[in-house]
Amino acid sequence: MEENSPTMLNSCGRINKSGVGIAICMGDRNVMLQEGEKILSEYRSMIREYMNVLSNERWRTNNMENCVMVNAQGLVPETMTGTISSLIAGSPKNSGKIVILRTDGSEGTIKFSSRKSASCKNSINLSQLMRGGAEQFDGIGGGHEAAAGAKITKDKLDGFLDYLESNVTKMPDRDSNQ
Repeated sequence: MEENSPTMLNSCGRINKSGVGIAICMGDRNVMLQEGEKILSEYRSMIREYMNVLSNERWRTNNMENCVMVNAQGLVPETMTGTISSLIAGSPKNSGKIVILRTDGSEGTIKFSSRKSASCKNSINLSQLMRGGAEQFDGIGGGHEAAAGAKITKDKLDGFLDYLESNVTKMPDRDSNQ
């Protein structure tokens, strides 16, 4: 178990079975450990399925010059947006771009997860982008320079998408002389 411990515990939380993870941490190395291994396997299968659907259903992806907008609504649960957006950002075809994934959140909200891919030269601070935008649309947001998220109500979706598109595309690259 030692090798997969953090991944197993993470998977328990991500698919809303945190009690299993807690039991494992408290020393249950029998039934709960076996359950944790099943959850980890299920979690990995879910990730594969989500990535396959996002790859095959091309309408879900809007590939722009320096940004990839991904519509994962009705597919990816809000607890897994960071995982999936990180995997998309890690794809060689998205190198140099910002990935912004959205999915359905709880209670009539939309959850966003943004990531800078490898070799992304865009100087934008994703935490500032997501927090600033979410606040303009009565939502919440934040994170880090290269990884951030936001949550808004569904009725503000179109305005927030316009905000994201205009602010991501007008940011100068780090290599430019601006």
